[in-house]
Amino acid sequence: MTENSENQQNNAENIEKDSQDTENNIKASEENVKEVNEIDEIGILNKKIADLELVISEQNNKILRSLADVENLRKRSQQEVEKASKFAISKFASELVMVVENFYLAIDNMPKDELDKSNNLKNFATGVNMTKNELVKILENNGIKRINPEGEKFDHNYHEAIAQAQGDESNSGNVKKVVQAGYSFHERLIRPALVEVFK
Repeated sequence: MTENSENQQNNAENIEKDSQDTENNIKASEENVKEVNEIDEIGILNKKIADLELVISEQNNKILRSLADVENLRKRSQQEVEKASKFAISKFASELVMVVENFYLAIDNMPKDELDKSNNLKNFATGVNMTKNELVKILENNGIKRINPEGEKFDHNYHEAIAQAQGDESNSGNVKKVVQAGYSFHERLIRPALVEVFK
């Protein structure tokens, strides 16, 4: 073989080798591009996952807050219903205490000397007293209490001073006399006790 044909053959082999190398490089580049694309897709998917997890977390927090709000509203409503039912009869109670006070007045104003003389009057007084006691018991069972603070310290939350009397230091600020008893309904004042207070 001649040198020229050897060179041509070498050149052809080199071209074929270069062509093969180029093809291998292209394949490697395509694989690298594919890998880079896959890595990019994984990164994009990871970001989407993170975004979705954030949205889920925010939605869970909203749901929990909404559930707490609903529970608080339910409790508040239940308390308001209980309070309304508890104090719904306060107007009725304030009118009924006048009846009780009339029983107290009737008993206090019965002529004591006449009671001993007449069995009928004595029986009548006993019946009035029993009726008063039964009514007071029913009221107390339903949270209505009589306020009769004679001798106690004056309390502006439950007493109303309508007069003052001279007294010494030991009883200053105490209730001397109850003019009209007061009433409370479950610690809520229906009517203050009208009292005379020592100065």
